[in-house]
Amino acid sequence: MVSTVDVATRPQPAPAGDRPENVNDFALVAATINGSGSQTANATLLRALFKMGIPVTGKNLFPSNISGLPTWYTIRVSKEGYTARREKTEILVAFNPTTAEADLAAMPAGGVCIYRNDIRFAARRDDVVYCALPAKEMAKNSGADTKLLDYMANMVYVGAVAELLGIELGEIKDALTHHFKGKAKAVTLNFGVVEAAAAYTRETMKETIPFRVERMNGTAGRLLIDGNSAAALGAVFGGVSFGTCCCSMSHTMSRMPADTRSPRKNGRWRLLTATPDVTLNIGSENTPF
Repeated sequence: MVSTVDVATRPQPAPAGDRPENVNDFALVAATINGSGSQTANATLLRALFKMGIPVTGKNLFPSNISGLPTWYTIRVSKEGYTARREKTEILVAFNPTTAEADLAAMPAGGVCIYRNDIRFAARRDDVVYCALPAKEMAKNSGADTKLLDYMANMVYVGAVAELLGIELGEIKDALTHHFKGKAKAVTLNFGVVEAAAAYTRETMKETIPFRVERMNGTAGRLLIDGNSAAALGAVFGGVSFGTCCCSMSHTMSRMPADTRSPRKNGRWRLLTATPDVTLNIGSENTPF
């Protein structure tokens, strides 16, 4: 008869130096606060990876569109080109104090937790690697207007992730240039924070992690496009014609619906209506679609 002398509560990872490298095949989730500008940070990482030739997809989960509530943005890096959401995400960016405990608990053993150093975990796990970032301090040191400090704080994790995974800073800067449409002041401000955060991570992070990226040629001939644009293009290619539309969002803009008509070649009209809930109702006078 064999007796049980010890039971592990969760699988224990191998020491960092013994773990096999995971190149271009992992998932990262950024747990942030809705309305904090994290979408810019996440889009920057996504575009930089894509421009490095690495197949990558991003999916946003936000239970509510109300500013201040939680949002989770998952980036899947897959050299094989897989796009579905993975069951587990190996890298966590914990920038929301409200969900940090649950987000940490959901991580698989051997993962990496990148977090704001003002967040206190009630129970730290000993089977993940931690990377603490002085995000608020670095945001203040950026010289940005006080209204932009939350945005700058998110750029701190962009720099840390880039340093830890090996994302090329040149591609990060190009992604910021694309996002800000070449506005030099905005690009310089944001990229300055990215560089400072990358340098801080390089100097303070002593433990190696088994995840990294390498430039490849897996995105040639592909487009990086958001879901809304993809749906609109699909509709256009399917024969739907659109006029200019003003979408009304209940928590930020006018609650009045906006209507616009787009003439067809045969003289008849198509009607496009945007409701306050941002639902597009497409109809047609005289003929169905």
